[in-house]
Amino acid sequence: MNSGKSATSRHSYLGRILLFSLSCCLTAQAVIIRDSGDPLANTSAPTGQYADSGWAYQGEYGDFLGTMIAPQYFITAQHIGVSASPTFTSTATFNGLADVTYTIDSAANGGQGFWNIAGTDLRVFKINETFSTYAPLYTGSSETGLEMVVFGRGGPRGAEVELGGDLKGWYHTGADGLTRWGANTVEGIVGDYLRSDFDNVLGQNESSLSVGDSGGAVFVNDGGIWKLAGINYGVEKDFDTNATPGDNSEFEAALFDRGGFYQGSDGGGWSLAPDSAANSYASRISTHVTEIQNIAPVPEPGSLCLLTLGSLLVLRRRRS
Repeated sequence: MNSGKSATSRHSYLGRILLFSLSCCLTAQAVIIRDSGDPLANTSAPTGQYADSGWAYQGEYGDFLGTMIAPQYFITAQHIGVSASPTFTSTATFNGLADVTYTIDSAANGGQGFWNIAGTDLRVFKINETFSTYAPLYTGSSETGLEMVVFGRGGPRGAEVELGGDLKGWYHTGADGLTRWGANTVEGIVGDYLRSDFDNVLGQNESSLSVGDSGGAVFVNDGGIWKLAGINYGVEKDFDTNATPGDNSEFEAALFDRGGFYQGSDGGGWSLAPDSAANSYASRISTHVTEIQNIAPVPEPGSLCLLTLGSLLVLRRRRS
């Protein structure tokens, strides 16, 4: 008799994990915070040690996020698709002033309207106007161990997930349209993805991704400067308490302890999860920075100053 699930070593397990698309479900949730279930927690710009960690570079693209990376370009995830509304909005929540809506250049890249970075989930769009600010890119190769801040849109964590009376994490919930941020550490590189996990620690804004966070950014602290290092791609979120396919007992959750649960799907099979936190993944920027910068050039410092002043004048005129 074959139960369909068996214990695996951590290395073989990582070799078989499925990177689930964050937009695969009808509902859309956001960054889940270990510290709090308050729906308003971490919905404004980070302060203190996380000040200037990328919040100001975020913008709304459809139901998801994108990140400004050059005067006329932003980057997001391919798998979220193309929004029916050809706009990108830097909201007052992000820029601290007023909503500014930019129009996407549909003629870019020979009429395709965007550039896909080959072999990745990264997609770059061009706007017709000009951003007043944009994120520096991480160009190194040592992301592992760096402190990170992540951004995503949707709702707070749901009800508690317990096993044998022990708290294991929280169920995913429905979207509320808010952007949240959380903190973590880059635990390693899996393929071409940055990996972080959902540790059971308090007071550190520890976070996990969930459905709807696709396209949001991961910034790392590189010598005191926060730089864009990744774009949210996937999360280990599908769990079950048994090995029976088709019994509709599987659930989606953010777990800081997967021990005792099974992970996978009815179609793809199930494996007994390791006694560790679930992982989140972001498409890596650094290995494709040359291609990205060839598409989205950044001006020299002298011209950058003039560009920023001009953009601020446009913003003030729109407010008046």
